[in-house]
Amino acid sequence: MPATYAESLTELKNEKSEIENQKSELKSQINEKSSEINVLEDKQNQLIAQISNLNSEISKTDNEIIAVESEITEAEEKIETLKKEIKALEEKIEQRDKLLEERARALQANGSVSYIDVLLGANSFVDFIDRFSAVNTLMDADRQIIKEQKEDQEKLDQQKVTVEKTKDELETNKSKLQSLKASLDSQKAEKDRLVKELEKEQSQIANEKKVLEEHYEEAVEISDELNAQIAAEQKRLLEIARQQELQKKKAAENAKKNNNSNSGSSNSGSNNSGSSNSGSTPAVSSGNWTKPANGRYTSPYGVRIHPITGERKMHYGIDLANSTGTPVVAAADGVVSYAAPLSTFGNVVMITHSIDGQIYTSVYAHLNSINVSVGTQVSKGQHIAGMGNTGGSTGTHLHFEIHIGTWVRQSVGSVNPLNYISL
Repeated sequence: MPATYAESLTELKNEKSEIENQKSELKSQINEKSSEINVLEDKQNQLIAQISNLNSEISKTDNEIIAVESEITEAEEKIETLKKEIKALEEKIEQRDKLLEERARALQANGSVSYIDVLLGANSFVDFIDRFSAVNTLMDADRQIIKEQKEDQEKLDQQKVTVEKTKDELETNKSKLQSLKASLDSQKAEKDRLVKELEKEQSQIANEKKVLEEHYEEAVEISDELNAQIAAEQKRLLEIARQQELQKKKAAENAKKNNNSNSGSSNSGSNNSGSSNSGSTPAVSSGNWTKPANGRYTSPYGVRIHPITGERKMHYGIDLANSTGTPVVAAADGVVSYAAPLSTFGNVVMITHSIDGQIYTSVYAHLNSINVSVGTQVSKGQHIAGMGNTGGSTGTHLHFEIHIGTWVRQSVGSVNPLNYISL
């Protein structure tokens, strides 16, 4: 493979890795802005609730003011009625005064005649009885007039005091309620001001978020463009892989013709052994594929709870856990198409395979060390790297993926590796 192709592919993938990091940072900033907006929205909702409560209080106060004004109107009407009654009482008192004056003048005109004199002046017992009855009637009338006069005067004074007191209390309550309404109106105005201020701040943050999203979309477009370039470079590598496969087939055919059963081993140059110990190179299986490393099977292909984020996410490969440096081997014959760090994958090796006319890409992630470079032709079972804990990893393990076609991203062409290898 020409060295320029390998360098070009590595540069493209390094550039893609940088853009992916930029995208990740932009995404983080967008999430931060979203969180700030959510906080502001919560504050705004609280203020709106307070304003709603204040509006209810204002409505309640308005109703109380209306009720007080109604009571004041009733009191004023009652005062008018009492004034009329007072006037009538005053007229009655005045008439009684005149009557008493007339009686006093009559007594004065007749001398100092008393009720006793009238009784003693009777000519007969019947006349005495008549005179006694007349005197009692006059005395009762006088007493009744005085009593009524006193009662009316007391009633008049009491009504005047009660009405004035009630009127003063209602006026005080009215003033108090009006003051409360003014206070509530002031509070409402303050809350409206705060809401407008929050809306302004929210609009500013939303605009900032929009700018970040636009930058993010640009980064996505650039990433897609890089993916296309990477795909083009991988196609060149695929041609090498196909040529390798054709050469192996021709070699096998020649060996068959020459009846040389001991030549054409597909594992020459590999650093494997028959031992299956955990820290050793795994035994090579027959067929096109073999296990990439020895280790404990810790995570299957499919949806799972992510060990770092705690979210339910698709796991596009399988995990084999073992000690740092445990040998990792090529799962099939092919050409190394990537050998460098890649985002949360940490150190990564990708191998492109051409098997029976079908293109595959195998991915080996979180590596501690890499023993191959881009463009290297590798055989099934050949030692290519050491197991590690780089990138977004919670422990030493190998994350292994198989994709049908060239590798574009995790979700494209992903298949369950257990359909091809045995553990």
